[in-house]
Amino acid sequence: MMDWLFVLGLQHSFEAVAAAASICALGGWLVTSLVREVEVASGSRRHWWFAGLTVVAGVAVWTTHFVAMLGYRPDAFLIYDAATTAVSAAVAVAAVGLPLALAMRARHHRVRVALGLAAGAGIAAMHMSGMEALEGCVRTHSAGSTVLSAAVGAAFLGFYAGFAPGRIGRTAGTVLFVLAVCGAHFTSLAGTRIHPLLANDGSGDNLILSLASMAGTLLLFAAAATVLLATRRFHAQEKAHAIVLSTALDNMSNGLVYFDPAGRLQLFNRRYVEIFGIDAGRLRTGMTPAEVIDAIGRTKNWSAERRSLARARAGEWMSAADFTTFDYPMDDGRIMEVEIRPVAAGGSVLTFDDVTRSRQAQTRIEELAFKDPLTGLANRRALAQRMEADIGSSRRFELLLIDLDRFKSVNDSHGHGVGDKLLVKVAERIGGVVSRGAFVARLGGDEMAVLVYGDHDIARSVADGVVLMLARPFAIGDLTVSIGCSVGLCRSEDAADAEQLMQRTDIALYEAKRQGRGRAVAYQPGMLEVVTERHRLEDDLREAIETQAFHLAYQPVVDLKTGEPLGYEALIRWTHPVRGAVSPVAFVPLAEENGQIVAIGRWVLMEACRAAAAWPNGRHVAVNVSPVQLRSPLFLSHVTAALAESGLAPCRLEVELTETAMVESGTQIADALGALRILGIRIAMDDFGTGYSSLAHLRDFPLDRIKIDRSFVAAAETDRHSMAVLRAVTQIGRDIGIPTLAEGVETPSQWELLKALGCDAGQGYLFGRPERLDTAAAATAPLAAAG
Repeated sequence: MMDWLFVLGLQHSFEAVAAAASICALGGWLVTSLVREVEVASGSRRHWWFAGLTVVAGVAVWTTHFVAMLGYRPDAFLIYDAATTAVSAAVAVAAVGLPLALAMRARHHRVRVALGLAAGAGIAAMHMSGMEALEGCVRTHSAGSTVLSAAVGAAFLGFYAGFAPGRIGRTAGTVLFVLAVCGAHFTSLAGTRIHPLLANDGSGDNLILSLASMAGTLLLFAAAATVLLATRRFHAQEKAHAIVLSTALDNMSNGLVYFDPAGRLQLFNRRYVEIFGIDAGRLRTGMTPAEVIDAIGRTKNWSAERRSLARARAGEWMSAADFTTFDYPMDDGRIMEVEIRPVAAGGSVLTFDDVTRSRQAQTRIEELAFKDPLTGLANRRALAQRMEADIGSSRRFELLLIDLDRFKSVNDSHGHGVGDKLLVKVAERIGGVVSRGAFVARLGGDEMAVLVYGDHDIARSVADGVVLMLARPFAIGDLTVSIGCSVGLCRSEDAADAEQLMQRTDIALYEAKRQGRGRAVAYQPGMLEVVTERHRLEDDLREAIETQAFHLAYQPVVDLKTGEPLGYEALIRWTHPVRGAVSPVAFVPLAEENGQIVAIGRWVLMEACRAAAAWPNGRHVAVNVSPVQLRSPLFLSHVTAALAESGLAPCRLEVELTETAMVESGTQIADALGALRILGIRIAMDDFGTGYSSLAHLRDFPLDRIKIDRSFVAAAETDRHSMAVLRAVTQIGRDIGIPTLAEGVETPSQWELLKALGCDAGQGYLFGRPERLDTAAAATAPLAAAG
C-alpha cells in the first residue's frame, strides 16, 4: 500500500493523475452510454454500435495509461517507441474493448461475467505492452503487482459486465470503469521501478508527447461522441417508431408475439397477454418460449406435466419452416386460430385470433347440412357419407329403408303440424328399437333409413321390431292416429357401392309395399331384374298411350228375368307387338302407381261413350274407374268432354269402382261421386262383399247398382255361407231400392238360382265373353234360349 501511495503521490504529478482520471471518466461515461443503447441497435446500426463500443473502450484504457504516464516521474526524461506505442493501442482495443463489447451482446449472465473478467485482465495486458514502449531507462516489474493489477481490473469490469445490457446507470458504470482502469494502472505501477538514463533537461519532449496524446485522444473521443449522438438519434427514431408500432400492436384484435432467430421474445402486444390472462409484467424481451410458457403456467397454475407438454408444443411451433395455421382449443372453451409466419431474416411471428364464434357458427352450419332439423336425425347427405365410408372400410352392415304407410292421409286430415309431430315420435320409436351403434337418418318426407351393423339376423330383428313398433297407435295431443310402415333391407356385401346399395334396398322396399305393406322384405337376387322389366313395361305403356295402341272389349250385362242385354261393360285390352296380349292385371296397377291411369282412363271414357252412342234401345256402357282418376282434378272434365263429343246421354254412362277404393279415398271420392250424380251419371259398386265391406257404405255413398263378386256366385250352390251372402245382398238391394248385378255367371243353374233370389242382372261367360265392338254390337237378340 505504501509503495502504491508512493507511486501515486510522489512519482506522479497531481495534474497527470487528474487528467488521467478525467480522461478515464469520460471514456467510462461514453462506454456506459453505448452499452445502454444495445437494445435499440438493430440491423446495420448494430454493427456500428459494436465497433464503436470496442474502439471507445480500448482507446479510453490506452489514453488513460499514457496520460498518466506522461505525468509519471517528472524528473526523468522518458522516451516512447512509436511502433510499440501503436501496438499497445491495438492491444487495448483487442484485449479490453472487444471482450467488453462481446459481453454486452451475450445473453447469459455467466458468459457476460466471464468476458468482463477477460476485459479487466486485458487492462493489465495493455499496461504491460505500453510500458514496453519506454526507452532510455531501466525497468523492473513486480510479478505480484502485475497479477494484482489484472485481478483489480478483472474484478471491476467483471462486476460491470454482470449487469444486463442497458440495466446499469451511467454514473455507476462510469465509476466502475474508472476504478477498473485506474486501479489496474496504478496497481501495476506500484510494483514498477524506472531508472532513467537521462535527466529531464526541460526540452519539452514529454510535453510534446502529452499534447500529441491529448490531441489523438480528443479526436477519438470526438468520433465516439459522434457515434453516441448518432445512436441517440437512431434511438429517438426507434422510439418514435416504437410508439407507432406499440399503438398499432395494442389496438390489434389478434394477439401477436415475435421471436428472433435466436428464439428470444422480442415483441408482444396487449391482446396477447389478454388472451392468456397474464400480467404484462411477467413477460419481458429476451425470454425463450419455454420461459414464456412457464410464466403463463404460473398464472394458470398448470401442473409440471402440462407445462412440459406446452413447451414441447411451443418447440414444434417455433420449428415450423413454412406458413402454418391451425385451431388451438383453450382451457375455457375458446378456440384460437394460430398462424405461424417464419420471417425471412429469421425468427417467427405468431398471431392468435379468437375464432370461437365463427367456429361455432361453422359447426352449426355443418350440423344443419348433415342433420334433419325436425327430428334431429342425420339427413340423406350424412347417410350417403356414412355408407361410403363404411363400404370403403369393408365394414359389414345392412341398410334398412322405412316408408310410413298412410302418412299422407294424416297430413291431409289433420294438417302438417300433426304430421311433423308424428314424424318426431316415429324417430323416437325407431331410436328405441335399434341397438347402440346403429345409424338412423331421415331421408325426407316420411322415409327413414337405418344402418345396422352385424349379420343379417340382427338387421332382420331390427326391421321386424320397427314394423311392430310403428304399427302401434300414436297419441298426438287429443288425437290417436295409426299408420304402420314398410321396410326394405339389403346387405352391404350385396352391393358394389353406396349408390347401388340404396337402389337395391329401395327395390326391396317397393316389394314390401307391393306385397301389402306392414312388412319387411329383404333384397333377393332377381328383384333388380323384375324392376328392370317393370321399367320396360312402363316405357312400353307410355308409348302405347301416345300411339293409342289399346282397344276395348265389351261384355254384355243381361236382365236375368228376360235375358235381354241391358248394356255392356267396357274392358281395356292391350296387344303389344312383341309381348303379345298384356293382361290388365299386369299394366293397370303399374299405371295407377305412376299416374298414367289418368290418360288411359280418359281414352277409355272417350272410346266407350263414342261406341255406346251408336247402340240401339238405349243400352248403357259401364266403365271401370280407378280411385287415382277420381282424385285427379281432370276427371270431371274428362267425363263431360266424353259425353259432349259422343252425344251420349249421361244416364247411359255407368261408372264402376271398387268398395275398397271408396274407403281408402274417403271424403274426396264421395265428393267426386256426388258431382257425377248431379250430372245424371250412374254409379256402381264393383266386387261387393270383398275388401272393406260395410253396410254403411250402401247408406253413405250414392249408388245405382251393386255388383256381387264372382266368388260368391261360383260357390253359392255348394257353400251355404256364399249362398247366405247372395241372399242377403239381393234382399238388401231390394229393400233400399238399389238393383243388384251378379258377376261370373257361367252356368244355367247359376242363372236360375240368381233369378230365384231376385237378383236383377248378371254378366259372365254364359251370356258372352268380352269381345270387340263389331261382335258385341251384333248380339242384339234376346238370350232367353240360353236359359
